[in-house]
Amino acid sequence: MRVLRSPVALFLALGILTAAGIVVGTNLLADRAAADEAIAEARGTTQVLAQSVIGPEFPARLVHLRPGNESEYQQSLESFDREVQNRLLNTDRPFRINIWSANGRLIYSSQLPVLLASLAGHQRLELDDEQRKILSEGGVGSEIADPSRPEDVAAAGTEGMVRIYTRVITSDQGSTKLADQKAAGRPVLFEAYFPRADLSERQSQIFDSFRWITLGGLLLLIVVATVILVALTREVRRGAGERERLMRSALDASDAERRRIARDLHDGVVQDLAGTAFSLSAVARTPELADESRETLDTAGTSLRGSLKSLRSLLAEIHPPDLRADGLAAALGDLIAPAGTVGIHASVSVEGAETATDDQAALVWRVAQEAVRNTIRHSQASTLAVTVRGDQHRLTLEVVDDGIGFDPAHPRPDSFGLRGLRSLVADSGGVLEVRSAPGEGTTVRMEVEAP
Repeated sequence: MRVLRSPVALFLALGILTAAGIVVGTNLLADRAAADEAIAEARGTTQVLAQSVIGPEFPARLVHLRPGNESEYQQSLESFDREVQNRLLNTDRPFRINIWSANGRLIYSSQLPVLLASLAGHQRLELDDEQRKILSEGGVGSEIADPSRPEDVAAAGTEGMVRIYTRVITSDQGSTKLADQKAAGRPVLFEAYFPRADLSERQSQIFDSFRWITLGGLLLLIVVATVILVALTREVRRGAGERERLMRSALDASDAERRRIARDLHDGVVQDLAGTAFSLSAVARTPELADESRETLDTAGTSLRGSLKSLRSLLAEIHPPDLRADGLAAALGDLIAPAGTVGIHASVSVEGAETATDDQAALVWRVAQEAVRNTIRHSQASTLAVTVRGDQHRLTLEVVDDGIGFDPAHPRPDSFGLRGLRSLVADSGGVLEVRSAPGEGTTVRMEVEAP
C-alpha cells in the first residue's frame, strides 16, 4: 500500500531536520569559540599582569643570589611576595604564580615552600622549546597543568588548572648597585595558574551570548523559511491543480474524440460492411448461381465477417461501450479479444470491483488498454492474464504476460504510454509499477485507494 505524503509535511520534516542540524552545529561551534575566547581572556589577563604588575615590581636582584647578600635577597623576596599576595592573589584569579629564570631556576612561587619541597632532587626546570621562544621573542603560551609534574604541584593541587606563561623583563627598581643594574633588563618566565572551573564559567557566560545570537538567527531563518514554504506550497498546489485540470481536459477531449470516431465507424463503415456481408450471403444462396461464383462469394463473405469482427474489436479498444464499474469485466473482455489473433491465450478475472467509481473503472481500463496493447505488439507472449481485485481498502489491477520482457532501466522509445499514465494514476491517489526483466515476462500493477 502506498503511503501518501503531503508536500507540506515533507517540507516541514525537512525544515525540522535542518533546524536541528543548525542548532547542533552552531552550538558546537559556539561552544568551541567560547572556550577559545575564555582561554584568550586568561592569556590576555596573564600578559597584562606580567607587564603592568609583575614587571615593575620584580627586582633584578632576585635573578642572582650572590654570596654575602642573603639577607638583602630575603628582604627583597619577602617584599615582592607581599606585593604579589596583596595585589594579585587576593582574588580568585589567578590562583597561583611562579617565576623562573632563563636557565630554569625557580626564582619565586606564591606557594614557595610547597613547590621547593616538590622540586627536591630537581636542580633546575628544563624549559621546552615554546617557553624558550617566549623568553626570547615574547608572546603567551598555555597548557593544562599536570599534577604529576613537580613544577605543577601546589598546596591545593593543580588538577583542573590551566597554566599560562609569558615573559617578564626584570627591573632594578632604581637600585644604585652595579650588580643589580647589570641584572636588570633580563627576561624571566612568568606563570599564572587559573582554575578550569573559572574558565568554564566564563566560557558559559560567553556561550550564552552566542546562544542568543544563534537562536535569533535561527528564529529569523524559520520565519523566512515558513514564508517561503507557504509560497512554494501554494505554487505547487496551484501547479498540481492546473496540471490535473489540463490532464482531465485532455482526457475528456480524447474520450470525446474516441467516442465520435467509434460512433462514426459503427454507424457508417460497420453497418455498411454488415449489410454487404448479408447481401453476399444472400446472393451466394441463389440456386442458379454457378458453383465457382458461389465459392467466390462465400470466401468474400467470410472475409468480410472476419474484418467486421476485427473492426468491432477495434471499436471496443477505441472506446468501450460501457466504462462503468459493473461493465468493467465486459469492457476488459472486449479489450483482450485481439490477443487471440496473434496466438496469445488471454483471460480476464474481475472480483470485488462493484464498489469502484466510474472514474476508477475508466482508469483501470486505460491502464489495462496500454498494457495489453504493449503485450500484443512487443512481448511475443503465449499467455496474458488481466486481473482486477477490489475490497474496502483498495482496487488493484494486474496485467501479466510470459513474454520476452525488457530492462526497465532502458525502456523502448515508444513505451511512453504507461509512463504518461503514471502521473494520472498518482493524481488519482494511486501508484503504477512496471516489473520486468529480459526473458522473464512483464507485470504491470496499478493500485488505487478505495473510494
